[in-house]
Amino acid sequence: MLTDAQWKQYDEQGYLLLGQVASSTQLIAMQDRIDDIMLGKVRYPDMYFQLDSATGEYKDVPGGGEWSGATLDYRKIELLEMDPIFLEYIQNPLFRAITNTVYGENVAIYRAMFMNKPAHKGTILPYHQDGGGIWGLDCNPLMTVWTALNDATRENGCMQVVPGSHKLGLLSEYGHVISEEHERLYAQDDKSVYLEAKCGEAILLHYWLLHRSGVNHTSEPRRAFTVCYMDGETRHVKSGHQFPRVFGENALVPQSPVG
Repeated sequence: MLTDAQWKQYDEQGYLLLGQVASSTQLIAMQDRIDDIMLGKVRYPDMYFQLDSATGEYKDVPGGGEWSGATLDYRKIELLEMDPIFLEYIQNPLFRAITNTVYGENVAIYRAMFMNKPAHKGTILPYHQDGGGIWGLDCNPLMTVWTALNDATRENGCMQVVPGSHKLGLLSEYGHVISEEHERLYAQDDKSVYLEAKCGEAILLHYWLLHRSGVNHTSEPRRAFTVCYMDGETRHVKSGHQFPRVFGENALVPQSPVG
């Protein structure tokens, strides 16, 4: 459980360092499994894959889709809740306690996603907010848990956030990358902080917190696992479909590994 002081810090800053959450055994299992998924040793036909940008520019990120061959240079992989190793971590008791406080017993996820900045590569992710009309949901999610699968440092492109910027609300009804004017007004470097993290440490983030990340200038990858938790009743506006439940009624149950 979080203390009252921790909740107050999260409410004021828009983020909270949760410390080491993944056990060493669990962390190694996630690291090994994501390698196997990228290399095609473990396959899930419906998983979403996106390769890294060749230029490092966000505008040049290729469209995503199916697995397109064995490589450790995938920038993003989504639908990791399909995998029992990642689902077990998603359903960590700490995350259940946190989400229960915000949403109640029934909690779904919008996405469970691997993010990667390969060695000496990585796409520059401009300042943006998560949420907004871009997601097409009838209720905006409020929180993400970001977990380092490798040490995250300034040199390898760790997150940079603007504390308290979640209180601005959504700067665009559509959401995501903010305008140059908004960046000039709200995201100056002297107002930002770098969220460096050790491998296995987790960070709780408000969905509207302004954040960005740079390229990886080191010889090792910078990998992370992010999970967006939301109210279990949330629906997609156009299709009406609901999202995978991870806590409460009809929560996902880990299945046997796929190989």
